[in-house]
Amino acid sequence: MFCPRCGCEYVGWMECPSCKIPLVEELPPNLETADKSISYKALVDLVRGNGGQLETDLSTTDVGIERTWGFPYLGYKFAWAKRMQGTILSNLVDLTTAEIGREQKRSFPYFGYGFAWAKRMHGHVGGNEVTLAAKRVARERMRDFPWRGYGFSWTQELSGECGEQLKVNLLITDVGRKRGWRFPYFGYGSAWANKGVLTLILTEQP
Repeated sequence: MFCPRCGCEYVGWMECPSCKIPLVEELPPNLETADKSISYKALVDLVRGNGGQLETDLSTTDVGIERTWGFPYLGYKFAWAKRMQGTILSNLVDLTTAEIGREQKRSFPYFGYGFAWAKRMHGHVGGNEVTLAAKRVARERMRDFPWRGYGFSWTQELSGECGEQLKVNLLITDVGRKRGWRFPYFGYGSAWANKGVLTLILTEQP
């Protein structure tokens, strides 16, 4: 398992002891060698030359985490994909979460469920601005004895635009999960988008 922030490998760990963020199974592609920018016309021509649709894999390189609690005996933990990165033909793709959706639920006795998901993301594809909004959000609840409630939520799909000629879709293909607890009766569950496929779609006919 690797830390997406510092790049260190940890065997038998679930969280980086230095960065305090969840580990991932593999590191994203080497982004240091990716070009910083490409003209919008050249990007559109790339998509057009690929039949009007171009895909690339993204990996989460930073996970946002918060934890809180309430009375009586309610524990909430929130996690979301804070940053996702990848490349399209050596051009950097860099997305960050601009708005987080949150929800807290509870039930008797002593079950607290906390949900968080990426509501809006923005960034760039080779220097060209991209904006995305959540299109589909998943939510799960589970519990165990004694008095622990876990809530998992993540964004399954986002859609948006890149300029006037390209639509963008991000489909999440892998979800990270973590749960924990503390005395007395605090249960924490969190989930975040771990990997996804970004698709650029030409809106005009060639």
